[in-house]
Amino acid sequence: MKTKISIKMKRTGFLFLFIFITASLCAQITITGAIINSLTNTPVADANIIVKGTLQGTSSDNLGNFELRVRALPVMIIISEIRHHTTEFIVTNQISQIRLAPKIQMLKEVNIQENRIQNIHPDPRLHAYDFEFYEDFILVLAFEKTRKKSELLILEDNGDLILTHELSIIPEGFYKDFMGNVHLLTADSAYQIYYDYQKIQLLYSLSKWDFMATMHQCRAEFNDRILTNNMRYRGLESLYFAISENENKLFYSIADSAKRSYLEREFDLKYFLQLRKQGVEEFMVSVKTLRENLDIYRQTIGMDWMDSQILSPVFAPLYKISDTVFIFDYTNSEVIKFDKDLKVVQKIPINFHNGKKWTKQIIVDDTWQDVYTCYTRDGITHVTQLNKATFKPEKVSEVNGLIYIDKIKIRNDHAYFLHKDQFRNYHRMIYKMTLY
Repeated sequence: MKTKISIKMKRTGFLFLFIFITASLCAQITITGAIINSLTNTPVADANIIVKGTLQGTSSDNLGNFELRVRALPVMIIISEIRHHTTEFIVTNQISQIRLAPKIQMLKEVNIQENRIQNIHPDPRLHAYDFEFYEDFILVLAFEKTRKKSELLILEDNGDLILTHELSIIPEGFYKDFMGNVHLLTADSAYQIYYDYQKIQLLYSLSKWDFMATMHQCRAEFNDRILTNNMRYRGLESLYFAISENENKLFYSIADSAKRSYLEREFDLKYFLQLRKQGVEEFMVSVKTLRENLDIYRQTIGMDWMDSQILSPVFAPLYKISDTVFIFDYTNSEVIKFDKDLKVVQKIPINFHNGKKWTKQIIVDDTWQDVYTCYTRDGITHVTQLNKATFKPEKVSEVNGLIYIDKIKIRNDHAYFLHKDQFRNYHRMIYKMTLY
């Protein structure tokens, strides 16, 4: 088994942007072991194992087994998995069994009514520009009011500050990829953020445009395959592929054939030849080039309001929830559920997306994989849990007292979000709310 730089990185096969390397060539000792749940004695898959203070790491397989090369024993390793508590473990021999304590689901029955909304911002002098979950922690991009200095903050779940890292670059925000890696974006570059429990490092200075061109199509990793979503015909056709080392397979597609016929009829070869005749620069190419790239050229043209309404694109994002793949097809008002072989097993009618002031988002609880959506009415956000079998709205939590909150994320039955506090000089701060 190869060991990898990032604690979150898993085998992807085709993602050339990430440099997967083996651990140091001078490593002499191979540790083998198993990660198990301390309550159920069941294997813990996809646990991240790193040597503390280094970039050296690996992950457990579906049976909880792992293999890691180190220079010498004993060695301190850190094991983390989203549904278990992060653990440090001293390895003294080459075979180890490591028990992870689960985040007990009984906590879901606790309903705290007092102080449901808490300001967990660590420093009122700083604006919170963006945040993401990073393992058990909260990663915050913050800056002073003048924006002359920006920092990365690592927070505990309750907002306690663990670490600050001053940035020498000008950041634009975070991007969390389909494997759970968090990246820092600048105007022209992308860096993977790596925290080894001692310091923060920015890895791989990549072209932002190359990075986004690859990553924006990737939706999930599923059974050693990368699931991608490609749009064609100005978004009127949505194609879903499963990509592995040996195969690039189309497993589902959604298309509006009537709208596509309209697009092809109204914006045909004659249309672009007319633009070429008028001297429009981007269409001053050969007829053969125009004919062979009609769909690409259709993406570039501007449309009037009427055509933009007629040709509204397919809206059908893909999610992996509790190791099951779903496509939320809002265009046809249904959720498509797939089995492990990516065969359709169920189509579930939905209506929640027709609710007034729906925010067009699905939020998955990072711990329990419960499914939520949101509605904003008169500036107040209503966080609504959906039934995981029927996707009908069930429980609703209102974010009372705070209007127009931003970037909601949910973990362990708590919603985290950003809000500009008018009583604190309109500083943007991070808040935590107990749901229900």
